[in-house]
Amino acid sequence: MTQLVPTAPPGPRASDARCDPTHDPPQDLTRASPCVAWSRHAAELAIPIGASLQHWEETPSTQVLVAEGYLARLLPGLFLPPDLLGTAVQRALALGCALGARLQAHHVIAGPSAAWVLLGGAPPAPAELHSPAHRGELAGVVLRTARLRPDEVETIGGTPVTVPVRTAIDLLRFTPAPVAAPMLRGLVASGHVDVDAMRRALRQMHRHPQVRAAGERLESVLGAQEEDRGAAAPTGLPSAVTR
Repeated sequence: MTQLVPTAPPGPRASDARCDPTHDPPQDLTRASPCVAWSRHAAELAIPIGASLQHWEETPSTQVLVAEGYLARLLPGLFLPPDLLGTAVQRALALGCALGARLQAHHVIAGPSAAWVLLGGAPPAPAELHSPAHRGELAGVVLRTARLRPDEVETIGGTPVTVPVRTAIDLLRFTPAPVAAPMLRGLVASGHVDVDAMRRALRQMHRHPQVRAAGERLESVLGAQEEDRGAAAPTGLPSAVTR
């Protein structure tokens, strides 16, 4: 197989600044982190991830590396080793790093991308963000206009992500069924959300577009599964996500 060479040389080893946990990263490294648009906390945590971000041409050989698990594609031409995507915090920060200078403070990770942050697996393509702005285009990203309530957004590693129930509703409303169904089942199975909570959220959003179709999809994808479980009591176990 032809050896691939990154299209941009690796940057300085910003992760060296974090070797001593008793010292904060230098101010210039924090300011240079793309995630500073979200928060200083995100910027600090993102320094080693941003330093490991790799630029590769989209070639058949690159596709093989992705398929064999050597690289994870975050956005077109932007990759990370999968072992740097092992936690929800890492995944959220990785998407911010991939967006780079295009990242805005009002961007909220949503839809399939929010589900990926919680569940892991292969990064979805395209990525998805919510924004209150009515204009804007980002390559490799679906940017939806949405004015989210404060209780519909949580922070994971200093990054804004839609809460699990809002994530599930967006999957039901906008995401193609083959992509949405396994993510919805994963959110329920992992305890991040339950079917009744989704039903209540849909009733509260009855004036929003696509809600009726979302309700029908919910029953189609998860209704039978919920009946099979019967009236099982909730486990009370905390979410597996470390925030």
